[in-house]
Amino acid sequence: MAKPDMDPMVAFAMMNKIMDKFFPAGPEPEPARLAAAREMTLRMFPKGAYAGAMTSFANTMADRVLAMSEADFADLVPETAAKKGDKPKTPPSTLSLRQTMSAKDPTFDAKVAAGKAFASAMFTKFGDVMEPKFREGMARSMARKFDARQIAEINAFLATPTGAAYGQQMLGMWFEPDVMRGTMQAFPEMLKMMPDMAKDMEQLGKQMAPADKAAAPAKAD
Repeated sequence: MAKPDMDPMVAFAMMNKIMDKFFPAGPEPEPARLAAAREMTLRMFPKGAYAGAMTSFANTMADRVLAMSEADFADLVPETAAKKGDKPKTPPSTLSLRQTMSAKDPTFDAKVAAGKAFASAMFTKFGDVMEPKFREGMARSMARKFDARQIAEINAFLATPTGAAYGQQMLGMWFEPDVMRGTMQAFPEMLKMMPDMAKDMEQLGKQMAPADKAAAPAKAD
């Protein structure tokens, strides 16, 4: 295995310096508001929220892939050979990937379960490290952006059964199919904007040109 060009710890130290420059720490929040904001973020982002969201997403994706068949994959990515007039191949199987793999390996489902358990354990370990730091940063930001009355009102809502349910589901909802589909559905519209954006970028480039070049007269033919 090739040795990395830079020691990982040195790279992290450099990244931290960059973070300090571009994302400097804000002013110290008022202690009482910070304490209330910490309570709020713990309810909005409860312990295990990251692991729960990521585990649910990973398991759902794995199950959906395993439920697909060779015919499903062929439908997603049509073979180019069919466009060239080649003779059709054997029709793709309609058996799910799980069925196909289980027929070859009777322990396949057990292996999938073991893989899911491993992923869940890894997400939990990552969450144990990431969540407290995320919550502290969020609490400090909220303690500066919201006054004591607003924080108390948010906390009052999060203390209700509905608020607690919202806190448990908030992160995971970003990975819900409808949310992700909505994001993807925006891309065609964004692509339509590209020609006009390219023209605007070209105009901006002219404005950003050095003054001596911008003022230079056009050469005669």
